Amino acid sequence: MARPLIVRAFTDELPIKLLSLVLAITLFVLVRNDKDATSGAYVKVIYTLPEDRVLVSDPVPEVKVSVRGPWTKLQHLDRSIDPIRIDLTRVHTPDVRIDDDLVKLPAGVRVASITPSEVHVEFEQRIVREVPVQPILEGQPAEGYRVLKVVAEPSKVRVDGAKSAVDAIERVPTRPLRIADARGPVKGDVALEPPPVHTRFLEATTVMVRADIQPAMVEKVLDDMPIKVVGLTRMDGTVDPPTAKLTLRGPSVLLGDVSDKTISLKVEGSLIDGRPPAKYIRSLVVSGLPAGVAAEVQPDTIMLTTKRKRE
Repeated sequence: MARPLIVRAFTDELPIKLLSLVLAITLFVLVRNDKDATSGAYVKVIYTLPEDRVLVSDPVPEVKVSVRGPWTKLQHLDRSIDPIRIDLTRVHTPDVRIDDDLVKLPAGVRVASITPSEVHVEFEQRIVREVPVQPILEGQPAEGYRVLKVVAEPSKVRVDGAKSAVDAIERVPTRPLRIADARGPVKGDVALEPPPVHTRFLEATTVMVRADIQPAMVEKVLDDMPIKVVGLTRMDGTVDPPTAKLTLRGPSVLLGDVSDKTISLKVEGSLIDGRPPAKYIRSLVVSGLPAGVAAEVQPDTIMLTTKRKRE
C-alpha cells in the first residue's frame, strides 16, 4: 500500500533533509553573529568630589548608554559595563560633558549615544562651625514638680557642609528625652536630629541630656489665722487684731500637708508677765513651720493688752 503523499514528503531522503536543516541553522547563526546590532544599558555614574567645596546639586546617578556591535556581544552587555567615573575636582563649569571614552566597553562594541550626555553640577564653599545643642524633653514631671535646668554634654557640636546651609543652623535639636511623671533627675543618651541637607556632624551624633527635676516652689495663703497668747501666768492678754494673714512659700511636697491645724500664730508674753497691765506692741511667731518653708505674716506685729487676772 502506497504511503500517503504528505508522509513521503518528510521521510523520503531523510538524511539529506536533516543535513540541509543543520546547514541552514549554522548559516543563520553565522550571519546573525556578524550582523551589527544595537542595544542599551543603564550605567551607574560615580563622582569624585573636591574637598574644599560641597556639591549642592543632584547630578544623575546613572545614564542610558546605547551601543552598537555584534549581536552575541550585546546579549549580556549590562553586566559587563563598569561604572562611569567623573572627576569633579577640577571642574569649574556648571555643565560637564560625558565623553564616549568614559564608557568602558568590550572589544568590538562602540558607543552610539549617551542620555543625558551632560550633567549639571553646582558647588558651594565648605565651612565648619560649632553650633549649640538644644535638648528636647517629652512629657511633664509629676504634679508638684518642675524642670529646674536642662543641660547637654557636649553642649556644642561641629557641623560641616555647604556655607549657606551651615550658616542657617542656629541650634541642633536632640531627639526627645522622656521625663513624664518624673520626681527626680533624669538623664540619658539621645540622638541628635538628622542634620540639614548638604551638612553633616563631624564628631558626635548622640549627646548626654540631663534634666534636673525638683519639687516646684508654690505659695499657700491661710487667711484669718487666729493669734494665740502664750507665756502669761499672772496676766490675761488680748490681741488686736485677733487674726492675721499667713503666706507660706516653699516646695510643693512640703506645703501639701500644711494647714491651720499643723501650724499656729503666737505672741510670746513671758517677758511682760510680771509688769503692770499695759499695751505692748509684739511680734508674731509662726509655730510648726516645716524646715525649708518661708512664712510672711500680715500684719507682722500686733497690740497686746494685758490685765490682771481675776482671783
